[in-house]
Amino acid sequence: MFSWQWEDFQEIITSYAPAVDNHGPLAGPIRRFSIRRDPDLQLCMDTEGPESVDQRDMRHPPGTVRINEDRVTFRSDMGLELEAIGVSAAHTNTHIEGSAPGVTTQKVDIHRLVGKFALSRTPRYTIDWLENVPTVFLWPDNIERNIEEITIVTLGGVPPTRPKLVMSGRSSPTGSSWAAAQLEVNGIHLYLCEAQRVDAINVKKPGYIVYDGVPADEFRDRVRRCLSFALGSYLIYLGASRFDQEWSLTDFEVVSPYTMHGRAIELPPMPPSPLGTRSFWDIDTLKLSRMVNAIYTRYDDLNFGVVSWAYWHAVTAAPHIAAVHFGAALESLQRAYFSSTEVPRSSKILDDETWRKVLTSLESALDNSDLASDIREPFRNKIRNLNSRSQHSTGKDLVDELELVLSKREKEAHDARHESAHGKDSEVDVEWIRDLKLLRIRFHRIFVTMTGANNEYYDYFTIGNPVRRLKEPVPDSVQWNSGT
Repeated sequence: MFSWQWEDFQEIITSYAPAVDNHGPLAGPIRRFSIRRDPDLQLCMDTEGPESVDQRDMRHPPGTVRINEDRVTFRSDMGLELEAIGVSAAHTNTHIEGSAPGVTTQKVDIHRLVGKFALSRTPRYTIDWLENVPTVFLWPDNIERNIEEITIVTLGGVPPTRPKLVMSGRSSPTGSSWAAAQLEVNGIHLYLCEAQRVDAINVKKPGYIVYDGVPADEFRDRVRRCLSFALGSYLIYLGASRFDQEWSLTDFEVVSPYTMHGRAIELPPMPPSPLGTRSFWDIDTLKLSRMVNAIYTRYDDLNFGVVSWAYWHAVTAAPHIAAVHFGAALESLQRAYFSSTEVPRSSKILDDETWRKVLTSLESALDNSDLASDIREPFRNKIRNLNSRSQHSTGKDLVDELELVLSKREKEAHDARHESAHGKDSEVDVEWIRDLKLLRIRFHRIFVTMTGANNEYYDYFTIGNPVRRLKEPVPDSVQWNSGT
């Protein structure tokens, strides 16, 4: 398998046979090791050393909160520079059997693995390796494969004095599939693809993004977040590989991804707006491009790096607490939007001068009351916060600003966040799940309107997931969709 077909760090390590140069915080010397992904896609290393090992003193007691920058470096005489970053020993064991020399083994967690080839040329292309690329979409672009195989059979010739006959033949199997989408974002061409016919161990829905160029890490992070929201499926980053003009590997990065405890992979894709015209799963290049570029353009204004993080945690949260996460995502988006507009919205009900007069009167009345001082003080604290506008009020301002209309049922669902935040007294029921659907739809309508990414949205509250105009509310009298 070629390096541009799928991430192949295990094959590279096997081929270049690096040895541990500096074992860092691990038990060493390390005589043998292997690096792999576990079933949860986390990078892990198994090491083996002698019974008597040198291990750095524990500088960080268990429970210490820190950014782990501990490293293990490797060397290879074949020109590979390899480094494991964010390493920590999860388990250490010493095996002793009779008089034979003992063996020390460790199970090691790795956050990131980076490799570079010493004699490689300047990178020209980049590929991001992904998990959770949806397989249900009807993609707009084709992937064509042309594979030429040469078979040579030599009969006889051993020893060289014996006559021999050489037979050779060629076959050129071809294949194609519609499994890609080509986009241009900020002047950079890229292709989002399903990874087909690859041996992707422990990866259920492999895919990749091919960049015509070597864009910065931050740009690629942003593109993945924009694509994730547009597709309604969280794209999980596994690492990246860079290649020269001839598609020879120059360097690579492999990471332990964050999958939201596997929940992101379990959820079906739910795009917020139609991406095509033929069916629910259809993708039209212009529609997808418009959506991704619209989000990318407003990325900083709407603080989308933080907002998208809050949104996906709301989508994957347990139902009893998900409403709180949706509320946090909406409030974060709301603050970013008002901060980026020309006319800032006040968080106060009255202007400062008027409020000072009202506050003075209220505190005077409290001071002249017969209440005990220990009771009077809590009232004073309450009074001082009376001039703050409620989230419900500022949320209404946002909806009015965007000229959206909410149905009665949508407004009722918004109150679920308060019950969730203060402790839900009853079990999660069908109506609660419906509320969560409406909260997600509300986020979709508001965000898509802010960015101008589309003119329509999917109504996941109603059976059949009908398409509605952004300004059209979810009807009060509908046939509810109680499925997931």
